[in-house]
Amino acid sequence: MRTELYRSGDTDSGKPAVLLVDDEESVLATLSLQLGRDHRLLLAADGEEALRRLAEHGPVAAVVSDMRMPGMDGIELLGRIQMEYPDVSRILHTGYGDMNTAIAAINSGGVYRFLPKPAGRADVFDTVKSAVARHDQAMAERKMLDTTLRTSVQALFGILELASPVGFARAGRIRSLVADLTHTLELDGLWEIEVAAMASQLGAVTVPPEVLKKLEQGVPLTADEHAMISAMPGVVLPLIKDIPMLEDVVATVRGLAGEAPPPGGWSALVEGAISVVRAAIEYETAESRTGSAASAVAMLTERGKVAPHVLEALRRLKGVEGTPSAPQAYAICELQVGMRLAEDVMAVNGLVLIGRGTVVTEVMLDRLANFSRVVGLIEPVLTAA
Repeated sequence: MRTELYRSGDTDSGKPAVLLVDDEESVLATLSLQLGRDHRLLLAADGEEALRRLAEHGPVAAVVSDMRMPGMDGIELLGRIQMEYPDVSRILHTGYGDMNTAIAAINSGGVYRFLPKPAGRADVFDTVKSAVARHDQAMAERKMLDTTLRTSVQALFGILELASPVGFARAGRIRSLVADLTHTLELDGLWEIEVAAMASQLGAVTVPPEVLKKLEQGVPLTADEHAMISAMPGVVLPLIKDIPMLEDVVATVRGLAGEAPPPGGWSALVEGAISVVRAAIEYETAESRTGSAASAVAMLTERGKVAPHVLEALRRLKGVEGTPSAPQAYAICELQVGMRLAEDVMAVNGLVLIGRGTVVTEVMLDRLANFSRVVGLIEPVLTAA
């Protein structure tokens, strides 16, 4: 059967695209004559070929499909198109004997209109014109929603940048790592996952700057400060929960905030997003504290909070071979000569006494013992493996 792209005598530029599907060449020829002057037409002899046409040429404004065809029938084809191309208007072209089936398909939402066989040019033209108008309206609404969504999200991130430059910089690093992990793991929904990563850090505006600075520099936090950081994802939920088209982002942030999944669990996209964003947040904190990718990955491995497949992707991205030994935590009195510090040793007043990477000596131990008695030190302290 001849099913190549139909072209009218005039240029097709700017004309709405319509896919015609029928196993009878005479029907395709008739529909082409009725619609070809005002539309750019794609022709297909059956359901499988129709799906290939869409994959090759992209979405169309409307599909007119026969009901009874070899293999995939019209109802199944239009159902597939509804799932893969939801904004495409779907028209069932069928004989009077299939009217009940056509009406049921319309009532279920899988079909926009039906055309009886045979139909005159005016009926065909008007039905397709209405379907194209419906598609154009849906696309305009989607564009408006998309613009509103992006503007709203950018405004929120702009607030974070103004209110907390340190928090915004940290969110940017987490977002970049999320993008790399998503690409490595070949996950869908990159945009939603990146937005969820940034949104999870918007709560930084509620955290005192000195606490964010300690987090940025890898300084150990107090229990209260840990609670502030852990609460950050939940802070943003009231701000984003009603923004259109952010359902997956909101669900991801809920998961990061520790909320229980809904009955039936999170969707596959949300499950993947939670795993990736959580890994990026944990890595950012660990790397700030230990000062090296290998030590940070080792810390995440020991804690066991990151999904194994995400952890393996993180190792590949950071060039960490195998499973390195994790840094060890010691009280000041447990430090020994020859140990290498994986983080700064700090007094409780914020004074850095010894920088990370330094090898412990006898003189250093005496100095720390004196400071511990007089001023007080932040403990425990991490040492490199």
